[in-house]
Amino acid sequence: MVLSATSRLCANVPPPTSLSYFTASLSIFLAIITIPGNFLVCLAIIKDPFRNLKTPFNYFLLSLAATDLVVGAIMDPVSVAFHMNEALQLNNVDIKILHVLYFILSTASILTLAALTVDRYLAVAMPVKYKTMVTSRRAIVTSLSIWVAALGFSFIYFKLGFIFFSFVFANTAVFSTFAVLIFVHVGILRRLRERSKYWRGRRAIGYTESEKQENQNNFISTKKESKAAKALMIVLLTFFASFTPACVMIYLLNFCSKCSCLMVHWLRDLQFLIVLCNSGVNPYLYAWRLPQFKRAFYKILHLRPRGKVSDFSTTSANMVSKSGQIPESRVGRNDEKISGV
Repeated sequence: MVLSATSRLCANVPPPTSLSYFTASLSIFLAIITIPGNFLVCLAIIKDPFRNLKTPFNYFLLSLAATDLVVGAIMDPVSVAFHMNEALQLNNVDIKILHVLYFILSTASILTLAALTVDRYLAVAMPVKYKTMVTSRRAIVTSLSIWVAALGFSFIYFKLGFIFFSFVFANTAVFSTFAVLIFVHVGILRRLRERSKYWRGRRAIGYTESEKQENQNNFISTKKESKAAKALMIVLLTFFASFTPACVMIYLLNFCSKCSCLMVHWLRDLQFLIVLCNSGVNPYLYAWRLPQFKRAFYKILHLRPRGKVSDFSTTSANMVSKSGQIPESRVGRNDEKISGV
């Protein structure tokens, strides 16, 4: 592949000072919002104050939060240092450090999102086998394998250069993951609708007391799966919203022969900042939407919630147990057996 002549020529043209200051300032802001949110998610899963967060699904969330935390704690400060040096023309920070961090962390995030989506699909499609198929140990091994793959894939950058490797990255890791995520998530939503409709119908039919309890348990578990799937869907939509414009900018960098050097530098910095922004908003999109995480956050921060914050399944179980139908402990055990969230 031949890079656009403009991109090659602009490699030796310094960016405007205002752009360097802008990118450095935004990197500082992104570090401020990225570090606390992702650190809190990691701490909540590791400490697990209510002993309900150490599940395979949440271990994948831990991997995603850890990746995003590295973005905020290392990559954002390196970006600040590099662009401030660039503005002051000191050239003390090698841009290759920034680039390789960018590709490693982006690849790890993308692959972790794919693992999260596959995990939810297995939980919904094969709820009985899920507990034995997807264990915490396998989730941890998969997360470590993702990091190894991200490291190995990203070091190709040193051979191809930033713009060309960005193009390869967009057409392999990003677009292939897009396809997998869309296909699998459609399957998740379809199966959840079918299960919800099925168990809702069974609740309306006359059965023995034990059968009614079992039907209610399965209905509650399906609702819990739906809540986790919706939280994941919001993360995926944000992922698409971040990486789609970034990929468009990568294509322009590779093929736009009439773009000015000013535009080339803006495209390089903007596609970089958009991806960094995704790491900052992730924890606020999924963690604060899941009741079990909310409870853990309030406990860790020693805050008193305005309203009662509890796990969906526990709340539902309490409501039903008051009517004399389902004991709370039975629902909790059944949720763990079926869900894994």
